[in-house]
Amino acid sequence: MSDDIRDKVMLMIEKRGVMMRPRWHFILLSALAAAGALILIVALLYVISLAFFFLREGGMLYTPAFGGRGWFELLRSAPLLLIVLVAIFALILEILVRRYSFAYRAPLTMSLGGILLLVFVGGFVLAQTSFHRSMEFAAHRGHLPPPVGFLYGQTFRPPRPDDMHRGVIITQSTGGFVMVDADGDGTSTVELTPQTRLPYGEDFAPGDMVIVIGDPVGTDTIRAFGVRTMENRPDTQ
Repeated sequence: MSDDIRDKVMLMIEKRGVMMRPRWHFILLSALAAAGALILIVALLYVISLAFFFLREGGMLYTPAFGGRGWFELLRSAPLLLIVLVAIFALILEILVRRYSFAYRAPLTMSLGGILLLVFVGGFVLAQTSFHRSMEFAAHRGHLPPPVGFLYGQTFRPPRPDDMHRGVIITQSTGGFVMVDADGDGTSTVELTPQTRLPYGEDFAPGDMVIVIGDPVGTDTIRAFGVRTMENRPDTQ
């Protein structure tokens, strides 16, 4: 570095009052940023897995098996409040990750997309375990402190579409079956037609929990667009 350049740099430092900071200061900031990023990753995993848990328990996670209409049912049942929380956590996490040199070389959309992909896969896997069921059991008995217990209330649960039904088969007939609603709304007769989509066959039996998408044709009768069994029977509430 020439003397002229060195003099100019020193002059700028003096004018702007730039202070040299010790190395431990940067180490401490990096450690705090790493700790914050870890906490946010755990929070993202928790919230995303909770969203998957609600969709699975409500039956909406099973509807894509019915094709385009099933995907539409899933999308319009998305838990909006949890999605907002995920977006906030992801944005804060992206800001923290940017403190590290490897993130500076990646565009914002790529680094944020990689983070979201990781936590979405992890959240889906976590939702398949008994973790949230145990937490829900404790929350309903007041054993979880706020705000964790509040997350398992009705506020964050996505509403099930009107044309989607979840129930337990009690009797069968040639053209369908009768099921009792899992949410306590009585019984319904489900009609099966040649156009009814049965992605996993018609091997139903009394006691099976099923998901039905269909339109009402009477007071307590549903003409099924699609029917499938649920892999895990949720507890009725």
